[in-house]
Order: sequence, then structure tokens, then C-alpha cells
Amino acid sequence: MKAIVLFLGLLLCAGALLSFPHLVDAHSWYPKRCCNDMDCFPADNVRRLADGTLELSKGPIRVRVTRTFPIESSPDGKAHFCVWDSGFGLEARCVFLPAGS
Repeated sequence: MKAIVLFLGLLLCAGALLSFPHLVDAHSWYPKRCCNDMDCFPADNVRRLADGTLELSKGPIRVRVTRTFPIESSPDGKAHFCVWDSGFGLEARCVFLPAGS
């Protein structure tokens, strides 16, 4: 009986995940060193400031990186960034931009 309940529970969970494939795939390509499953985002806005600083935002989340920050190539051709809480606020851990940006 326990095996049947466990099987049905797993089946229900799998069905829920398959019902929302966009949620499952949302973090699939972000490297583990950058992302903790909840802290990487496609950028709504990317702006280069006069001093070369890059500002990326997603809703209220906003980070700035200097021109020496290592930028990685985005596999989907869109801008993305990953953040972490340094204790002084959110800071960029990884930034992905389209090739040639």
C-alpha cells in the first residue's frame, strides 16, 4: 500500500512539473557556479553608463558591473544575470550577453 501511495505521489509531482515546462527549463542552462535555482534572471533592461559600467535589471532587481567584470556569452542570444546577497545588497555573480554586445 505504501508503495502505491508513493508511486501516485511521484506521478502527481511529475505531472505537475510537465504541466509547467517553462518553469522547469527556466534555469536549465545557467552554470551551477552562478545560480542557486532562484537567483538568475533574463534582464528586462541593459544599459551601459558613461564610465563603462553595465547596469542590468529585472523588475526591482538591479545590479551594476564594472567593465572589467567577466561577461559570458548567452546561449539564447538574450541578456541574463545572476545575483547573490553579499550582506551589503545584491551583487552580480554572472552576466551573460549576446555575442558581440
